[in-house]
Amino acid sequence: MSDFEPKLVCFSCRFGWGYLADQHALSAQIKNWIPIICSGKVDAIQVLDAFKHGADGVLILGCPAGECHYQDGNEESKKRVLLLQKLLDACGIEPARVRMEMSLDPEGKKIPGLVKNMTETIRKLGPVKMS
Repeated sequence: MSDFEPKLVCFSCRFGWGYLADQHALSAQIKNWIPIICSGKVDAIQVLDAFKHGADGVLILGCPAGECHYQDGNEESKKRVLLLQKLLDACGIEPARVRMEMSLDPEGKKIPGLVKNMTETIRKLGPVKMS
């Protein structure tokens, strides 16, 4: 599996992650990076569609608790991720393939490192096994 290159999809809140960065430069560094208006807008169907279309993992970057621009979108997303992890586990897919980070990174400096870390986690798991 040494030649396995995981496909990771990264959704990030525009209000907490990378909004001060040059987004064109950041997107050139990160494949499949999708800035969104709020992490609470990422629904289960989008995550499952990512897997259906070849993703091996999904990373969601949201604001810290109590700091969501849209009141509690990040907390709702966190709950959704926990439920998705249980659903994936019930389907025989490792829950670690979906992760949520709740923090702030206006300059986008942490995003490439988080993506790299998640990619390494997925590499150890191997390709997703969808039935």
